[in-house]
Amino acid sequence: MSAAIVLQKAGVCYRRYAKPRDALLEWVLRQTRHQAFHALQNISFALEQGSSLGIIGDNGAGKSTLLRLLAGNLLPSSGSCVVQGRRSALLELGTGLHGEYSGLDNARLGLALRGLDQAAIEQQLPKVLAFAELGEFIQQPVKTYSNGMVVRLVFAVAAVVDPEVLIVDEALAVGDQYFQKKSLDHMRASLEQGATLVFCSHNLYQVRELCKQAVWLEQGQVKMLGESQAVVDAYQDSVRARQAPQQITTKNSAEPKASSSFPVLQDVRLRCAQEQAGLLPLFTTWQRFVVEVSVDRVAYAVADIHIGLVIRRNDEIQCYGISTLHDQVPLQAQADGSIKARFVIEKLPLLSGEYCLEVWLIDSSGLHVYDARERCCPFRVQQSSQAQGIGLSWIPHQWEMEVN
Repeated sequence: MSAAIVLQKAGVCYRRYAKPRDALLEWVLRQTRHQAFHALQNISFALEQGSSLGIIGDNGAGKSTLLRLLAGNLLPSSGSCVVQGRRSALLELGTGLHGEYSGLDNARLGLALRGLDQAAIEQQLPKVLAFAELGEFIQQPVKTYSNGMVVRLVFAVAAVVDPEVLIVDEALAVGDQYFQKKSLDHMRASLEQGATLVFCSHNLYQVRELCKQAVWLEQGQVKMLGESQAVVDAYQDSVRARQAPQQITTKNSAEPKASSSFPVLQDVRLRCAQEQAGLLPLFTTWQRFVVEVSVDRVAYAVADIHIGLVIRRNDEIQCYGISTLHDQVPLQAQADGSIKARFVIEKLPLLSGEYCLEVWLIDSSGLHVYDARERCCPFRVQQSSQAQGIGLSWIPHQWEMEVN
């Protein structure tokens, strides 16, 4: 299979001037009056057609510059960047839109800029309007749109062209839940149809689930390139190493959220713990451990709802995480439409320490997060004996002796 994207020692260098006039003086006097800033240096990788690449890293690492390079908005200062096939990019919010024009006019303009003639534009326009779902606002000037409405319009134009290479920045973060899910589903469908995807996001869960490969940028250079799970894990390890231990903050698990057409977590509770006045609920190693999760009544397909759960120690170590999606356990709705489920560990293997939970509601693709409770339900674990060992958890084991 041929490569859709090939970068060989690609770099982007900007000139920084202390004062605007220094640029003119440099040109007139032929004397260097700038400092070179390398936004990207020696970037080399290849991405096969039909594959997917996630781009991660801290703010200022060079992610946006790399996306602009791949989109053709920038030329490399050094090296080469070759992208094969028709590409469509969603980068800075509102890029390519004219604020005085209506959404309809901007949709026509966006399709024209992607190479469609008048007949093709009129053929594709109904698909854009159906995907964007802006209703009567499509006739209003774009300058009156919210950020979420702008995302709807821009993504809809990019989606209907069926690009061979789709390049997406963090723009989806400002969209509403409904459109975020719709967009993520479209990206997955595009991949299944053979498109190539480059996806830049701070949502590492989405990067890990959507992308086969990932590149971690640091100060304009490739820190790590490889399988997305390994790259995301390494990046998260680096972030944790830089963070001082933080005190766990909890959300009120008893406080219900406002009703929505999307599923929301109504309640998360620990069961079987020893309640201690003024202290955290206490479990003993090898004790039965139960978490009850309640999902509010929703008018939504239960088959598209899954529960994810992570046990996290107070030093930010993720001890274990699993979901009904990974275990292939379907949720079941009660008569009133609500969902109640229990996560049970018959013999808790955790050793002494303070812990908390993270609980997530995700869709059947594993990409979209409907709702989440982060750092909720703090609890303690106490060992009954040091004979159970030291560390994070008890691991089944045996000793074998060699006798001559």
